[in-house]
Amino acid sequence: MQYKGVICPREWFILPRRNTVSHPPRVKNHFENTGLGQQLALVTAGLCLLVSLALVTLGAISSRHMQLQQQEEYGTALAHQLARRISTALESGDLLSVAASLQHFVATSSAEQVAIFDIEGKALGQAGKIAGQYFNQYRAPVRIESDIAGQVVITISTDQARAAHLRFILSLLGLAVLLSLAVYGGSRRLGQRLGNRLTGMAGVISLDEEELKNGPGNEVALLAKKIDALPMDLLRTRSDVSPQDENYRTTAVLYLHLTSLMDYVDTLDDHSLHRYTNRLHQVIYAAAGFYAGELQVSRQFGLAIYFSGHNSAGSAAFRAASCAWLVQAVSHELEQQMTLSMSIAMAITQSELGVGDGNDIYPGLYMQHTLDELQTICASKPPKILLSPGVCEDVDISGRLQTQLTEVRDYAMVEEFAGPYQDLLERQLRLILKRLADPTRR
Repeated sequence: MQYKGVICPREWFILPRRNTVSHPPRVKNHFENTGLGQQLALVTAGLCLLVSLALVTLGAISSRHMQLQQQEEYGTALAHQLARRISTALESGDLLSVAASLQHFVATSSAEQVAIFDIEGKALGQAGKIAGQYFNQYRAPVRIESDIAGQVVITISTDQARAAHLRFILSLLGLAVLLSLAVYGGSRRLGQRLGNRLTGMAGVISLDEEELKNGPGNEVALLAKKIDALPMDLLRTRSDVSPQDENYRTTAVLYLHLTSLMDYVDTLDDHSLHRYTNRLHQVIYAAAGFYAGELQVSRQFGLAIYFSGHNSAGSAAFRAASCAWLVQAVSHELEQQMTLSMSIAMAITQSELGVGDGNDIYPGLYMQHTLDELQTICASKPPKILLSPGVCEDVDISGRLQTQLTEVRDYAMVEEFAGPYQDLLERQLRLILKRLADPTRR
């Protein structure tokens, strides 16, 4: 509408453009999130249906071709038969006899209509009436001796043949659908059994039961997610090849002073004491196993874990500190579930030689003064893990840990690990707690 004296800007009449951003279809994501049984059933049933439809199409084309060929041969034979019958009457010019022969032929054969024409195309006689919707015509010459005197045209209805062919195709389609449904049911059952097995495998390696229940609907995706969550870089640490001359290389020593055990020796009965020490052994052995540590009893209430050589988890000193953190963290978690205390004092130092063995006792004798020093350090019952000055100079220790100096022989105590290493330790902690909670793995 235009108002006098008012000029409307052109922009007022420009309608806002609709948002034409197309959202991606969610059909694919929905299919990927469905169960393995449903996916396998849909895929196999779809393939079976496609193959069946292809075979039905091939059968329909082949049967139709054979049907047309038979109709052509049958109609041509009838036309030649009629031409031979009326050739004698046509030779004598007896049209009444010709008409009677046509009527008799329509009555005794499957032809709907028959007609005869002379060589000029003029109709000489006709019998029957076309009642069907579909029909075919077949022609044959009428010969008098060697001359062609006319032509016979036979009309045959093909409605019944088409109906029979259609019923044949529909029966094949029904059979294809039934076969696809049977394949769907069998594949779904098989896929569900396989999916249940994969879900069970995911439950074995899962660290969080709630996360397992709320995970993806597809069993393969759930198992892949649980495998990705595993600390594979830590689980592969035991595969390293031991170097030569292992008894004569620098070794990190983690000393554990079992403070609580000293108090329980005289207060617990033998059975309770054995259970308590067995639980201590499980905790320490599990933590040492992650970092390729060798556990040995060195004193009455003291254990030593030795770390040496190269490892993908870090230097020997760093692995000793990581193992000590795990022991301390697991002990604190277990103390909340039991009435007994699991207090352990820990200190770490380095030795120029290794543990030694039955073939060479010199490294083991050399190691004793190191163990004596660590025992003295732990006798003061430090609340945190202590590191000797030599250990603090390690590259991995200085780059991955935060420490604080103490007044105990210039030892430093561990404050915290760097972010990524702390996350790995937390995941290892959950693995150990889950293993200790499972009675079948004790």
